[in-house]
Amino acid sequence: MLYFILSFVGIAANSMIFHTLLSRNNPRVGEYLILNLALTDLATCAVSVPFDLAERLAGGFPFGSIMCYVVYPLQTVLMAVSVITLLSMSLERRRVVMEPFARPRVLPKTTKIAILVSWIAPILVIIPYALVLRLDGKNCLEKWSESWHVKVFTLTNFTVFFVIPIAVITTSYIMAGRKVRKELQNLDDMLEGKDRSHREYLKKRTVQKLRITKVFITAVAAFIVCMLPTHLVWIWHDFAQGDEKAYFKDIVIFSNILMYLNSALNPFIFRSVRGKSFTRLIACCCKKFTKNSASTAGLLFLPQVERERAIRVTKSFSRTSDVTFPTADVCYETSV
Repeated sequence: MLYFILSFVGIAANSMIFHTLLSRNNPRVGEYLILNLALTDLATCAVSVPFDLAERLAGGFPFGSIMCYVVYPLQTVLMAVSVITLLSMSLERRRVVMEPFARPRVLPKTTKIAILVSWIAPILVIIPYALVLRLDGKNCLEKWSESWHVKVFTLTNFTVFFVIPIAVITTSYIMAGRKVRKELQNLDDMLEGKDRSHREYLKKRTVQKLRITKVFITAVAAFIVCMLPTHLVWIWHDFAQGDEKAYFKDIVIFSNILMYLNSALNPFIFRSVRGKSFTRLIACCCKKFTKNSASTAGLLFLPQVERERAIRVTKSFSRTSDVTFPTADVCYETSV
């Protein structure tokens, strides 16, 4: 049941974000990165979770020898792409905070290349793992030629796709956080001599930068909490024969659930990048998939205040039946 809930919520939430950002005419750098993260989370909830559930229910690997080469490596690639995307987000956020007017700025074309690299690099690293997988009876197992090969692979995967990125991400956000807090402390001096409208703008801008930085820090913290157990479980498996313990399978299931939970949580973490963004997103989807845009049946799961906001957004565009709903402008906004 828990697998089904995680899959359903993750697919629904990430699909809305993915579809909406993809509909924008000129996405920003941060929006491209959120789009890539939403794609990896969507793939995790739509592919990894159902495959894992089917394997648990079947008591073995029921998908055949060809899929044995695909399923486990794909899960590892998706996890690696997620952390690389979070790394890119942290570097972009540090740049925006530390050097907001620096030239040259990061162009969307450069971002697209970085996203492409974020997929190619993990695939290349994971290829050796895919090549040693074999269908043995009902199970898809690793058949390494030497016992130390698997230890090298596990440590490499942990170091390259967790330790190093998290260290860089932590450093980037510490630098960005200190800069924003310093700006808040010196805000009175910065506002001295400015007119009222300029003061309000600078104050709002500084507070917004701090809030958005906190959102990304929250996303990284959730990633660490949800992904670290998976890495530790496989280090335990390869270095201390953890699979010989009677409760090993239960721990693997628990770590997998945490990993899938992260993919379902991310859309709700990034919803607060611009206060009403996720509410507007839901209103947009209700407008698109129902003839009567004033219908609130799809909004019943929201808190009362956010449901009212979503209804207001939807109604504001339903007064004229021949008006096209401005998906890209209304549904999702971000100031990454």
